[in-house]
This record gives sequence, C-alpha cells and structure tokens, in this order.
Amino acid sequence: MGNMTNMVARIPNLVDWSTGEARLMSRKCDSCGTYFFPREHYQHRPGCSREGVKDVLLPKKGKLASYTIQYYACPPPFKTEKNITPYGIGLVEFENEKIQVAGIITETDLKSLKLGTEMETTILSMFANEEKQEVVTWAFRAVK
Repeated sequence: MGNMTNMVARIPNLVDWSTGEARLMSRKCDSCGTYFFPREHYQHRPGCSREGVKDVLLPKKGKLASYTIQYYACPPPFKTEKNITPYGIGLVEFENEKIQVAGIITETDLKSLKLGTEMETTILSMFANEEKQEVVTWAFRAVK
C-alpha cells in the first residue's frame, strides 16, 4: 500500500486501513448472526428480531469461491490512471462469517488462480485527486 496517511476511499465506509492492513467494513446482527457488506445493506434471516447490530471488520483473509478474468477496461464510473487490464474479479468467501464479497483481483498471477486459493484484502490505488490524495478502493490478492 502507498502512503496510508495520504489515501482517501473512493466510496466511504467500505474498507478500513487504519491499523496498517486492509479490512472490509461490515456489520453483524447478534440476533441472526448475519454479516452485511456493504454494512448499510441489511438482509436479515427470516424471523430475525434485528436486535444488536454492531460494526465489525471482516477477516483479512478468505478463500476464492469464484472468479472470472476480464480483458477490457472497467466501465465508467470506475477509473484508474494506469491500465489494469487484464484483471480478475473474484468472489472471496469469509467462511466463519458465511459471507462472500466480490472485488478486483490485483498483484496476482491470474493464470495460477483456482477455486479455494487463499486470498487477502488489499488496497487498489485508482488515481490521484485534485488535492493530490491517492484515491483507493478494496481489492483482493492471492496470499503469497
């Protein structure tokens, strides 16, 4: 990751890097045990009393549940300063939390990807804004 003090999230409240490692921001319902991402999107289990929803961070690591490789640029409004094509889009499962999150796969040999690969959450630098801040989003990469 770049200079973390000069980074700003492309979309707020999705990824936290304040501890020095990237973690996805989630919420957990204590009543039904459901985790949510993005954390504003509540889809409780049927019959849930919806009590005790609290902010949590998902684990740094998960397993690759599905993926595809794209050979064309991401469509707007997504933008990057450097060409990231080809890139992977992966569905990473956080097993204990029973949640899957989709994201761009970066810093990974795409030909070596296979289902079950251990993945970790990271930061993808997209572009510099007018204030010279690094605009970032979350991504996943294979654990080395």
